Amino acid sequence: MHNKYLSPLKQLLLLAGLSLAGVACKKDTDAVPAVPVANRFGEVTSAVVIVNPVINQGSATTVTSGTQRGNVAVQAGSMVPVSTDATGLAVLEAIPTGAVPLKFSTGNISLNVVQPKELYDVVVSVKDNGVQEVISAVRYPIGGQVIVLAPGANISQAAAVDNAIIYLAKGVYPGDVEVRGTGVLIFGEWSPVDGQLSAIEGNLTVQGTGSRLRGLKVNGKITASANAFSAAFCHFGDAAITGNGNSLIRNTFTGSQVTVPSSSAVLVDNVGIR
Repeated sequence: MHNKYLSPLKQLLLLAGLSLAGVACKKDTDAVPAVPVANRFGEVTSAVVIVNPVINQGSATTVTSGTQRGNVAVQAGSMVPVSTDATGLAVLEAIPTGAVPLKFSTGNISLNVVQPKELYDVVVSVKDNGVQEVISAVRYPIGGQVIVLAPGANISQAAAVDNAIIYLAKGVYPGDVEVRGTGVLIFGEWSPVDGQLSAIEGNLTVQGTGSRLRGLKVNGKITASANAFSAAFCHFGDAAITGNGNSLIRNTFTGSQVTVPSSSAVLVDNVGIR
């Protein structure tokens, strides 16, 4: 078991650099990287933008999506514009703090960046007559103590503490795992090319209200009965996700038994929901 309690920046500079397969990380001398090094949580202030997502059946979302997903340009403030890939994904890096305008060809939205080194998921509908947020931007904060775990560590122990921020380095973690604390954030390493790089062998049970998962693979079943649960960019097998006020953003479900909220939930860009 390995569990380090360092300053958030030192921890994440050591363990959170995610280069794409075969692509070098951004150098100080690079004006704009050819391919973004996504998900460098705690190292660079970033926003992952999803344009015109699929609105899954049963979603409480009221905003409808536009039709174009690929090659949609988005500009953060006065920075160089970035275009979405064919799936509607764009990564904006080194964005400033404060109210940052995200500019599209038909309109703007404002992203409130609270502090440096954080990550935000931004889901928008871009149409000829304007731009709207499909849901409010999801903030992944690094304020307070960040617990960085190495493969093989006991996630349940760290996730028993309210408001814990847990970063899982690339690798495999033993299950079963329980999240008993409220407001817990479990953040796995993720790449837009290779997907989820941090995996739990076994089941995951989330009992704490307001808990969030991002970029995590669960090889067993996820059970989440608490309210205000959210998951983004995760990979699950079987799932039983209930409760109120939940949000599921761009997750993949591969199991034969998948139960997700059918009311008061935001369900966008998920695969395998039946």
